[in-house]
Amino acid sequence: MNEIIKNKKILLFIITLQEAFTAIVPFFLLTSVITLLFSFLLYFNTDLFFISQKNILYLSKILQSFSSIVSVIAISYFFAQRLKVSQIIAVILSVSVFVTLVLIENSSIYIFNIQGDTSTIKLIDDISIPIVLPYGFTPATLISPVLSTYLLKLFYPKLTLNINIEDGNYHIYKLFNYLFVFFAAYIAAVNLYIFFAVIVSYFLHNFNPLKLNIPDILTLIIRDFLVQILWFVGIHGSHTVNGLFGKAILFKEAFPNLTFGEFNRMFVLIGGAGVGLGMLISFWIYFKEKALMYITKISTPFVFFNINTLLIYSVIVLNRFFLIPFVFLPILNIVIAYSFLHFVHINFTDYYVAWTTPVFIDTYLKTGGNLWVTALQLFLLVIDTSVYIYFTKKFVNSKSYSSHKEILQHNLDISEEIKSKEGVYAFKAQKQLIAAQAKLDETISSLNKHNLKIYYQPKIDIKHNKCNKFEALIRYNDNGKITGPSFLPIIEEAGLAPIIDIWVCKEVKKDIEKWQNESFYPEISVNLHPDTLSSKDAVEKIIQIFKDKKVVFEIIERSFLYGKNAEQNIKNLQKHGFKIAIDDYGIGYSSLEVITKLNIYELKIDKSLIDIIDTHKGYVVCKHIVSLCHDLECTVVAEGVETKQQFNSVKFIDVDLVQGYYFSPAIPFNKVKRYAESFSV
Repeated sequence: MNEIIKNKKILLFIITLQEAFTAIVPFFLLTSVITLLFSFLLYFNTDLFFISQKNILYLSKILQSFSSIVSVIAISYFFAQRLKVSQIIAVILSVSVFVTLVLIENSSIYIFNIQGDTSTIKLIDDISIPIVLPYGFTPATLISPVLSTYLLKLFYPKLTLNINIEDGNYHIYKLFNYLFVFFAAYIAAVNLYIFFAVIVSYFLHNFNPLKLNIPDILTLIIRDFLVQILWFVGIHGSHTVNGLFGKAILFKEAFPNLTFGEFNRMFVLIGGAGVGLGMLISFWIYFKEKALMYITKISTPFVFFNINTLLIYSVIVLNRFFLIPFVFLPILNIVIAYSFLHFVHINFTDYYVAWTTPVFIDTYLKTGGNLWVTALQLFLLVIDTSVYIYFTKKFVNSKSYSSHKEILQHNLDISEEIKSKEGVYAFKAQKQLIAAQAKLDETISSLNKHNLKIYYQPKIDIKHNKCNKFEALIRYNDNGKITGPSFLPIIEEAGLAPIIDIWVCKEVKKDIEKWQNESFYPEISVNLHPDTLSSKDAVEKIIQIFKDKKVVFEIIERSFLYGKNAEQNIKNLQKHGFKIAIDDYGIGYSSLEVITKLNIYELKIDKSLIDIIDTHKGYVVCKHIVSLCHDLECTVVAEGVETKQQFNSVKFIDVDLVQGYYFSPAIPFNKVKRYAESFSV
């Protein structure tokens, strides 16, 4: 149990970070557009109307430096939302802690001294102060909002002033309640960060992985590995590693006129960190869902100029499916490219190639058009794309209906495949947001044949004072506590209801056969979801399961909106001797057409009408439904009867069967026979 709770907390932590990074994608897009604009102006050596290259560059640098602040705000906001603390207090606290840590870092108190971009704010006359913001994401960007918000949650119940809310001035009292909490969390967050930073700085001072006595190529491999790991968790990899360990390796020559930095840009990070171009091509091939395809489209022009921040933070960060290719493909590129250039002599020019120069053009300029080098880049791109295709396919399949269907079938020990038409069971794009997808994955993984149970709720024949009819209902065994099927809405929304229905039918069949061996023959009602009724394949399997069994299928009127398939499948069930009941009548559509078109065996008046049966209108409606059904020779069930007064009312209007807590909740299999035999009104 503790392991499950721990895994859920980790999952929620990752989901929250993903939500935060997704929320600031528009800012990444703006930053990328400005950076790309500067690159074009630089290539063509021109200005943008009245705005000079220098000003565009300055704007690009400022936006990139503010990416850390924007991220701190987003992360603290979503963590505060998740932890149920004040979002505005959490944001202010996190920004305060972050700015404090940045100033400490830049004062070189300890080694977490990330190099930043400096701008100056003028205060009065000649007095000005330098403002140094980290260029890109640093450890403080990620740690400060998470640490601050958790401390806010920890301190709030202990240090709050507990001021009562009066006169409607809720916001004022809420602010005062956070006063001591804010300062305590601020002091604790700054000191905790410094404490751990000092420990880390001591370790890094004595062990710098980029200053080991090893070949330069191995140093580059270690550097790139660290860079990719940091990018994957949402921290700007190259700037952080450069700040922590230095970047001397990038200025050393790998080959004559080719530094390791240039080698890295042209042969390792093709299209940007994580081999962006190979990543992009694989996404174009396999992404079909609208949201992912949209991200791919708007990222395309940027990736060609080695700007793939948008793609990384939209798809890659903390996505377990891309960990292996994102981290290890650059290392594979290093090994292949370095080996090739070591054995094939290439003359490189002293031309400086800007980091935004597109793939193939960069090597053309650096080698004067050597086709061997272009072929090397193409070969690396093919390998990178092929590897990414494999992992992208796994990622897409994990989000697909078929993948979830197979997992659920396996968990419930259902081997048969249920055919589905394209689009019928697709989990819609707007439902595939991070939290919903994670919840679906978690729900499906948690369901198995051991924690799902079938309970039976009695349907009391009040005219003959007996009980021989029961409705089969799903229950969930949550570590010994039996609860309702709260998981059903997300399962239904994902189009997986037929799997659940087939499992229920199989379990009910087993129970019916056990009762038959005891000479007990109850009439059992089973609910069928509209998705199940619209699937000819699923209905055929259900007919085979209940062959020669006395079963009533309860359906809701929404089923008929699924077109001719549902209606034909219902008639097919009736053709094989099964009876059809209309469930939840009185809410939703409640059309008279359904009960006149089909030969309905039973109609159940919904609980919402039973709840108002003691009102004049409620009584009249229920009375006329019963009268109409009896004229059509249809049995009437009042469901959700909970009080003596409701029971007397439904009895007075001549209802045939009563179902509800007034008599009994759903009961387990081993109590059904005893209940039926001992029943008496």
